[in-house]
Amino acid sequence: MNNMLFIFLILLILNFLIFIFLIPYLKKIKFGQSIRKEGPKTHYSKSGTPTMGGIGIIIGTLINFIVLIGYFHKRKLIIFNQYEIREILILILPFILYGIIGFIDDYLIVIKHNNQGLSAKMKFILQLIIGTIVYIIYLDLGFDNYINFFGVKVDLLFGYGVLVVLLYVGFSNATNLTDGLDGLLAGCSIIVFITYLIISLLFENYLTFIFSLSFICILVSYLFFNLPKACVFMGDVGSLSIGAAIVSVSILLKIEVMLLLLGFVFVIETLSVILQVWFFKKTKGSRLFKMTPLHHHFEINGFNDWEINLIFWMIEIVSCLIGGGIICKMW
Repeated sequence: MNNMLFIFLILLILNFLIFIFLIPYLKKIKFGQSIRKEGPKTHYSKSGTPTMGGIGIIIGTLINFIVLIGYFHKRKLIIFNQYEIREILILILPFILYGIIGFIDDYLIVIKHNNQGLSAKMKFILQLIIGTIVYIIYLDLGFDNYINFFGVKVDLLFGYGVLVVLLYVGFSNATNLTDGLDGLLAGCSIIVFITYLIISLLFENYLTFIFSLSFICILVSYLFFNLPKACVFMGDVGSLSIGAAIVSVSILLKIEVMLLLLGFVFVIETLSVILQVWFFKKTKGSRLFKMTPLHHHFEINGFNDWEINLIFWMIEIVSCLIGGGIICKMW
């Protein structure tokens, strides 16, 4: 345990260094955030803040993952058999591929200087294609199509493929929508990955344990630079990759059906946007919320960043406690 804490501390310092060097570099190449004119007025002052900090999240997560795998392999908790190698692929591949979509989107925004990167349609198509590719690879690696439905094993056949693709597309978009306030997405994601960490220990799945720990370490480091007032934003390269990673861990732990609860904040953020559009069309111009995603509604009502973060983090903690309790009881 002491060795583990020491390694975590070393990785934490290394992750801090990643952002210490990355942020000035992003400033040097003028990768600054453009702010939407229709967004909250309080965000105007954030224009020009370095974006694409998600590059650091991806690099840091991969470094942490490699180091921790080496440590666990040395202790013979990971032996690199065929099953573990294919699990590593399912964890890493979607994480990187969705990060690439985000990178393209962020890069176009930086070039255009107007916060308009990939079109919503193109982004959706790319997410759909990658989700499908990941499922095909999933099958090719020998994984099955069953879900654990509250303790009951249910074979969905190829319906499971539809579920997997929908989860990747839905949650990568949901985390992307949540990333609109300093510290909000990173804080909620840390809570989710801590929950995964505990579940992984209970299920004795050391790879998902390592992957979750890798994320916690880099996101804690990122929060130091992102909490109000942010020195860097993660951009789509970070938010899309985080959403994909959350889905990948849930698939390997066979807790996909609990994602709506474990990622409850991401779900309500997405629902607020859907309801806003539906209500606007239904009433021919009226709005259900002052602005969406939901955290913007709180902003316009006078809540500051810290207050909104604490509210949403508490909601996420409660939902993860309930979800984690159900999993421990019924899985």
